[in-house]
Amino acid sequence: MLALLRKVVGVIWGFLDGLRKTMHLILMLFVLVLILALLSSAPIIVPDPSALVISPTGELVDELTGTPLDRALEDLGGQERETLVRDLVEAVDRAAGDDRIQALVLRLDGMGGAGLTKLNRVGDAIARFRQTGKRVVATGGGYSQGQYLLASAADEVYLHPLGSLFLRGFGYYRLFMGEALDKLSVDWYVFRTGDHKTLYDNLTRTAMSEAEKQEARILIDQLWQAYRKRIADARSLSPEAVQEFSDSYLDRLRGADGDMAELARQEGFVDELLAYDEVEQRLIELVGEDADSGSFRQIDFRDYLTTLRLTDRAGVDGRDEVAVIVASGMILDGDQPPGTVGSDSIATLIQEARDDDAVKAVVLRVDSGGGSQFASDVILGELEQLRKTGKPLVVSMGDTAASGGYLISLAGDEIWANPDTITGSIGVIAAVPAVDRALGRLGMRLDGIGTTRYSGDFNPASGLSPEAQEILQLSVESGYRRFLDQVSSARSLPIDTLENVAGGRVWTGRDALNLGLVDALGDMEDAVAAAAARAELAPGYKVRYLHKALSFGDAVAVRAFGRVAAAFQAMELAPRGDGLVEMWLRRLAPEARRALELRDPRGLYYDCLCGIR
Repeated sequence: MLALLRKVVGVIWGFLDGLRKTMHLILMLFVLVLILALLSSAPIIVPDPSALVISPTGELVDELTGTPLDRALEDLGGQERETLVRDLVEAVDRAAGDDRIQALVLRLDGMGGAGLTKLNRVGDAIARFRQTGKRVVATGGGYSQGQYLLASAADEVYLHPLGSLFLRGFGYYRLFMGEALDKLSVDWYVFRTGDHKTLYDNLTRTAMSEAEKQEARILIDQLWQAYRKRIADARSLSPEAVQEFSDSYLDRLRGADGDMAELARQEGFVDELLAYDEVEQRLIELVGEDADSGSFRQIDFRDYLTTLRLTDRAGVDGRDEVAVIVASGMILDGDQPPGTVGSDSIATLIQEARDDDAVKAVVLRVDSGGGSQFASDVILGELEQLRKTGKPLVVSMGDTAASGGYLISLAGDEIWANPDTITGSIGVIAAVPAVDRALGRLGMRLDGIGTTRYSGDFNPASGLSPEAQEILQLSVESGYRRFLDQVSSARSLPIDTLENVAGGRVWTGRDALNLGLVDALGDMEDAVAAAAARAELAPGYKVRYLHKALSFGDAVAVRAFGRVAAAFQAMELAPRGDGLVEMWLRRLAPEARRALELRDPRGLYYDCLCGIR
């Protein structure tokens, strides 16, 4: 009986074990099929004829913020928060030579902020598209200042009858907290070189200094002049008419009975006031109707690029390459995610470009106000090692290439700036907070003993002794002399000449060219062409942006989350838009973020808060 029982149990156990193995196999096959499904994409068909829809969402940037996995997770909550400028430019330029694309439709309602150089780069691509004779149509429920700069490049600009257009001009404003911090008995010890290094003024002053006001006035006047001219040229207006429209907006709105859309039409800034269904009908007449959707025949620029890039990868590609490395955001020490410039992160990409035989030249795209002195110097050193290989290095400056952003640009064989780039800010600054007065009001005192006379210094709870203050000031001045020497050597400018343009002063690209701080004015495409020419590359070379490689697991996760996010948006389950509080926090947060994230071994910064909005 015992032997029989063992046999029965053995049979049952064997059956269950076999079932377990079978279920594991089925589960593994299911996971494999799921992974293959996630990694594969349904074919995207470009309708012929059709319109390419340019519908950017969020900020226009040179580099997306965060890791791909971070962004995929964020996309589960709604629309993309950023759009790559280079994607827009590539889509428009490739559509210009694509016979299937007969028109360009600009839908800009979802677009957030963007610097003037980024807007102009996209606007130039739209102008190249128009030169082919194809139509460009802009439509929106309302246009912000940045959105309108792109819309004005269209052949026809439509505005919803309930929409609006208001050009408020450019401004430079900071929140000054000196009085508030004094009431809280919080002190900031600031050490700087030059009156124009004003990064921490908002923590120590109650209002903007005259030096900062004068400098900001020069910048915003130049940028506003460039904006007005671009609008005027596109809409056959005069720059004075654009200025008067903004300055006398209230009086003109009264004359239009408060109808903001009608005012924009009367003043010649838009062509017609059309509801969305009326615009749809116009576009159907232009490129035909899609039988399935009932809308006009169209393809979004994201889908368009996806299908083109799949086709590109299908071919054999052994072309010479111009590698592009993007340095966008604050410059920080160590390994950092995209959207900031980590010294180790960028160094890895520079080394990749240096060691890759297919890479014949490199373009460094700089869009940074600087940050850590130490990290900036590390990046500069890596770029100089790249140049020693003989590979040409050309720098392309975006909206901002100031302070540490300017320092890393010095490695270039050529420096190209946009006329509206903000650059310079050659100077050093350091700041140390002290809360000893605040603690004293609460009856608290720091006390103790140390092994040297400085053991108790550099502590926020104790403040800074005069000796500690002198140490920091001497360190700042030493860093400044090093900065001047590096600029003098790279740009072949005497120190005496440099001192007149340094001291923390910032300049537009056009002024920087006259001062010898940059070599030429142009955009990213000009810098790439210059790098290819230096490398003597034949036409047909490949431009490749270098990024930190994703692991297989991260790649699968990104695709999976992307599919889920797309499904959520299609079912309208994701929250839409930003709240008012979030919008204001984004406006106030940059200075606080810089103060919290900046870390330098010596506490010295090549940094510039150069935001013009």
